[in-house]
Amino acid sequence: MIFLIIDKYSHIPVYYQIKNYILEKITSDEWEKDKPIPSERELCELMKVSRMTVRQAIGELEKDGILYKIRGKGTFIAKSKIEQKNIMSFSELVKSKGIKPSTDILEFGKDIVNLDIAKAMGVDSETLFYKIKRLRKADGEPVAIEEVFVPMHYCPDIEKYDLTGSLYEILHDEYNYKIDEIILNIDAIMPSEYEQKFLKVDKNVPLLKAEGISITSLGKEIFYEISCYRSDKFSYKVSVYSRH
Repeated sequence: MIFLIIDKYSHIPVYYQIKNYILEKITSDEWEKDKPIPSERELCELMKVSRMTVRQAIGELEKDGILYKIRGKGTFIAKSKIEQKNIMSFSELVKSKGIKPSTDILEFGKDIVNLDIAKAMGVDSETLFYKIKRLRKADGEPVAIEEVFVPMHYCPDIEKYDLTGSLYEILHDEYNYKIDEIILNIDAIMPSEYEQKFLKVDKNVPLLKAEGISITSLGKEIFYEISCYRSDKFSYKVSVYSRH
């Protein structure tokens, strides 16, 4: 066995040296995405360090979303996250990363009354909504559960279109709506049993919950969204500007 030399007298902490070693293996593509890294025992033997130190390095990389654990199988290298940083549908965003999007319809309903959502959107309390709940995937892997409420009178007969594709595209091509603004609240939540089942995540993997309203270029609040994303697969990038 070839041993990795760890400088225990360096001002750089040992766990940090181990972390950098693992990162180098990943960034050089020597260790492949979605494949397991060597076990803790193997890393301890390779580096002649304690298991506690190896765990600290791995724990840091898990927090950064670079590694993830599967109980009973080991520690794996995560694929690069899908990053949302502008107004783009999930389908468009995933395609732009060279990844194939797909969608399962989990629920479709109409004539739905929801007083809270009607109030949030500023429409009449008796407004009837479509409810479209979808499982969004990237290269076959579940990434998000997306639940959308659309006032029925805004988009009559929306069910006749392919709801496994881009909702933005349907709104634009069939109803002449262009999304120009999105107002979202984003929170970290722990997954419910339902979300664990469909997103295939452990109960300890946090989700990003994005909830809010999409607004057209003409100022119409077109739909209300409640989406839950796997935090190991998806991230939001937010730009904040000062006003002068």
